[in-house]
Amino acid sequence: MCGIVGVYKFYSKDVDELELNKMVSIQTHRGPDDSKTWIHPEQKIGFGHNRLRIIDLSENASQPMTYEGLYTITYNGELYNYKPLKEKLQQKGYQFKSQSDTEVILALYAEYGVECLQMMDGMFAFGIWDEKNQKLFCARDRFGEKPFHYHYSASQGVFAFASEIKTLFASGLVERDFNFRMLYHFLANEMMENPFNFEETFYENIFRLEAAHYIIIDDTGRIQKKKYWQLSGETDSQISEEQAIKKFEELFFDSIKTRMQADVPFGTSLSGGLDSSSIVCVVRELYKGDLKAFSARFKDPKLDEGKFISIVTDKCKVQSIQTTPNEKTFLDSVEKILYYQEEPFSSASIVAQWEVMKLAAENGVKVLIDGQGSDEYLAGYTHFHFTMLRQLFLNNRDEFFKEMNAYKSNINKDFSLGSSFYLQAYFPKSYENAMHFKNITFGSEKNKYLSRDFLYQYQEKRNPFVQFNSLKEATNAFTTQYGLHKLLRFADRSSMAHSIEVRLPFLNHNLVEFAHSLPSHLLIKNGWSKYILRKSMEPYLPPEITWRKDKLGFQAPQLNWLKSNTIQPVMHEATQWLKTHSIIDKNFKQEHSWLILIAYLFLRK
Repeated sequence: MCGIVGVYKFYSKDVDELELNKMVSIQTHRGPDDSKTWIHPEQKIGFGHNRLRIIDLSENASQPMTYEGLYTITYNGELYNYKPLKEKLQQKGYQFKSQSDTEVILALYAEYGVECLQMMDGMFAFGIWDEKNQKLFCARDRFGEKPFHYHYSASQGVFAFASEIKTLFASGLVERDFNFRMLYHFLANEMMENPFNFEETFYENIFRLEAAHYIIIDDTGRIQKKKYWQLSGETDSQISEEQAIKKFEELFFDSIKTRMQADVPFGTSLSGGLDSSSIVCVVRELYKGDLKAFSARFKDPKLDEGKFISIVTDKCKVQSIQTTPNEKTFLDSVEKILYYQEEPFSSASIVAQWEVMKLAAENGVKVLIDGQGSDEYLAGYTHFHFTMLRQLFLNNRDEFFKEMNAYKSNINKDFSLGSSFYLQAYFPKSYENAMHFKNITFGSEKNKYLSRDFLYQYQEKRNPFVQFNSLKEATNAFTTQYGLHKLLRFADRSSMAHSIEVRLPFLNHNLVEFAHSLPSHLLIKNGWSKYILRKSMEPYLPPEITWRKDKLGFQAPQLNWLKSNTIQPVMHEATQWLKTHSIIDKNFKQEHSWLILIAYLFLRK
């Protein structure tokens, strides 16, 4: 896990070491163990690298790394299947000087070109200078676990990239100008992306390479971007439940096993929920050494998961190390968190995540195995259940009533569907058109507190919220577009601020592809979300976790913090500042408080 930097000046050819060193120094937290730069003899391109030593701790694995004098790389991430790939390349005659996965990527590219991406199981963002073909090849992993930001100016003849946005500002190539279109989506829709352009960031002229994409820039500066992977829409309707359970368990175990590879101490995070508990229990099955699990607790009994954390750590004989963040923790750390996050974040849970990473670092752990990723493709969120019910209502009315009754019996006896559900189900296109008309004519209810001037400049008349008529459509979108990428951004910045590598076993692409091929009834069944995971983990998890009904989703007591005497003065300051700058001008509801506070702290910094 590291930080990467690249500057390609295809006209002026005046990349210098001072420029690269300024950029690299901003990212030291991403790789405090070493930092190096490389500049092409013609000074048209240069790379920088911050190194966090995880695999092959020797100097042989240092970056930027050059292979056979033809290919030079700066790379951030982990290639989990590098050992079998290395054996395959050695059989073809390739030789290696290190035990690192970095060198394997270079040899893989030398042999297969851009097709090397199809063979890689891992999280990565990298740039490779191809001397043989005089081009720059940049790529990002399938889910976007590792960040890749860039600035491109054809007129100035420059393409610059880095792990973090602040690094690009340090280059002097781009100004720090806020993107108020993104701020509008944050304040009006609670979105951390522009739903109409996923490349945009909260800064003008800085973009993010989308997950599962690569970029090629030739020596004339011509840029080509392409998507190299997507989830298939095909469903394996012939697979039995028993076969699916066995296969999911096998893939999940294999994913965790490969993500335990490290030459440094590793641990796990544990919230007490199904996902993180599954990881802790499987890690314990595979690893019999000392294991530390890091957790956040809260004073609010409605949000505290201490009971479930203890159930798991007692069963697995894991050392439980806990932190209890509060409103003072939030106020003391929020500006520092924003510095590292670089863009607004959606909830106080990021503060809890920050404290967990800090705790792990203080206890000497450099790799943390974490449970993010499954909710999006295993239909773990409540809204997926409504999509599933709509799908059944339209296609199989008997199954619809069966699933409704099972949900009431097993999960929530008071569950009911409102009239809007049936309107959407019967008349999906008309309902969508009506919502679009409402947005154009009246605007969203959520943005009524924004000032008229701000709305006039940035309001989108298009409906940013997409309706899905099948569960497969919804899980695909939330895995590859809408939901997952922001959570991965939060995890990457929180962990790397403390020089920790986070690994996510649920995001093995073979596991995700398999789960996506399953019939919907193996994702949600008898009211139970993530059914295939629950059944696969049943032999390993305590039953109190396997069949736990409530889902807290790692929530911090955000509203209580915002109402506290500690934070109220800052809240008042934020409100007045945003009114003065004509961003808000009306009374706002409690639900807007977090957005107002974070927007103020973000814009003021």
